[in-house]
Amino acid sequence: MTSALGRWWLTGVSLVAAGALVAVSPDDARGLLERLAPVLVFVVAMSIVVNTASDAGAFNAVASGLQRIRLPGLSVSAATWARVVVLAVVSTVFLSLDTTAIMVTPLAVALARRAGVGMAGIGLAVVWIANIASLLLPVSNLTNLLAVSGGAFTSTGDYLSMMWRPSLVALAIAVLASWVVYRASGRRQSEADAEYDVAAVGDRNPRLRTSLIVLGCMLPLLVSPIPYWLTASVGALVLVVVSLREGGPGVAPASIPWRSLMFVVLLSSTAAVLHSLGATDWLACVLSGSGESSGGLLLIGGVGALLANLINNIPAFLALETAVGGHAGTAALLIGVNAGPIVTPWASLATLLWHDQLRRNGVDVPWRGYVLAGCILMPVAVMAPILVI
Repeated sequence: MTSALGRWWLTGVSLVAAGALVAVSPDDARGLLERLAPVLVFVVAMSIVVNTASDAGAFNAVASGLQRIRLPGLSVSAATWARVVVLAVVSTVFLSLDTTAIMVTPLAVALARRAGVGMAGIGLAVVWIANIASLLLPVSNLTNLLAVSGGAFTSTGDYLSMMWRPSLVALAIAVLASWVVYRASGRRQSEADAEYDVAAVGDRNPRLRTSLIVLGCMLPLLVSPIPYWLTASVGALVLVVVSLREGGPGVAPASIPWRSLMFVVLLSSTAAVLHSLGATDWLACVLSGSGESSGGLLLIGGVGALLANLINNIPAFLALETAVGGHAGTAALLIGVNAGPIVTPWASLATLLWHDQLRRNGVDVPWRGYVLAGCILMPVAVMAPILVI
């Protein structure tokens, strides 16, 4: 009852914020809807895909296959960490950080349970790589797509020429940080976990086969010219139809992270209202005179990271994009709003989705530890990439 009331309360507040934006500036409201609608549809569809596939045992089956791949010279736990890192990097770079949060998190949990690896290290590896490593390609993060579609970069090649160096530095920092936490978290072998993985596949062959086929087809399609939200929607429809035909569950309202989505709508609408009223003009004045010196770029990245942790990275980018000029300034802002939102839980939609997937899989990573680790890591994750622009 409390959860339902909280969800309805947040939905109501989000609608009020959206209505206020329409009243203040209909054009801004229309622009925000056009930018946010595809990503919200994508998240809903991917949540259905992932949770339906997980119920069919797909992620445990993939975990079994991955563990059969030998990595010479590494212990079982180190090999598990390496597999999770590679999966998270590939998924983030080519499929977006939100896909990593939704798809890789349950798979990482399954792998960690099989190997008895501490969940804190594996969990933080996924969310840190999802955020910090989301700089290399435009598709890696919605903010990158917004920068390209807004004309800050003329093409993907133009974007890559500016972003490949800071992207590699950011990726190295994320991997190193996750290794440190993994080493500190240790192993927690559990017979119950091992038994859980073996039993999870069960006798769900038709649903399992379909889930694996759909997931396999979606990976290349999500980087094709086909709209990513359409690919995810078709995949969700196929899995739901097959699940119902085989007597499995349909789409439960709880399988979709409504609270996280409404929270992003609330923050984005509120930020857009403030921007329309001129409340962020002082930020524009500060950043417009910062120039493209190292100090100026660090200021842009720092303000972007701070604002992202306060109001979420999507509205933070939308509020600041017109205040910075040139490739270097936009690159610094992207680093701030991509690698910086790793302190507060609401700073990135991917972080909210990651925590939701952990909760669904019975894993608890306390926000207190997440915030403390983020405070230590965030300055390095933002400053080092900016210094190589």
